[in-house]
Amino acid sequence: MKIEKLNLNKKNKGQQEMVGFVLIVVLVMIAIMIFIVISVRKTPEDRQSLETGNMLSVMMKQTTGCAIVFEPEYDNVEALIKSCYFNKNCENLNKPSCDYLNETLSGIIGDLKQTDNSIGAYELSVLNENDGASSSRLAYIRAGNCTTSMIGAQKIIVSDSGNLVVRLRVCKSE
Repeated sequence: MKIEKLNLNKKNKGQQEMVGFVLIVVLVMIAIMIFIVISVRKTPEDRQSLETGNMLSVMMKQTTGCAIVFEPEYDNVEALIKSCYFNKNCENLNKPSCDYLNETLSGIIGDLKQTDNSIGAYELSVLNENDGASSSRLAYIRAGNCTTSMIGAQKIIVSDSGNLVVRLRVCKSE
């Protein structure tokens, strides 16, 4: 009887060791899966979208040469977009604000492209979206050839009669 009891204890210890080994393998596999999921989520495109969003924010804050009301009070790009939407004129330039908006945006994008050699192509559009029903384009600038996917960002400017949406899409050159 003693011999049989000894053999049962050895079997139980062996089974416990096997269960422990399987549990360790399962935990390691779960840790590896979590690591893979986290590393897949943080793609370079996410970082580039953030960069594009930062470019767009900087563009919206840039002061222009257009004064809608009087000379020393110049509009930034965001205010110029609103002025274009309401068909106002740049009083100091005797020019429609929409014409000056297109010139300004072309200049800013051209400067960005010169300072950042990684930009292969870009597309900038300013749209008036009325509750998703219809949209009209206030400005549109596109240049360059894109061989990879474009990465974009957008900013919504709230106006009295709808939303003005500014979209910047950038294609990185290789």
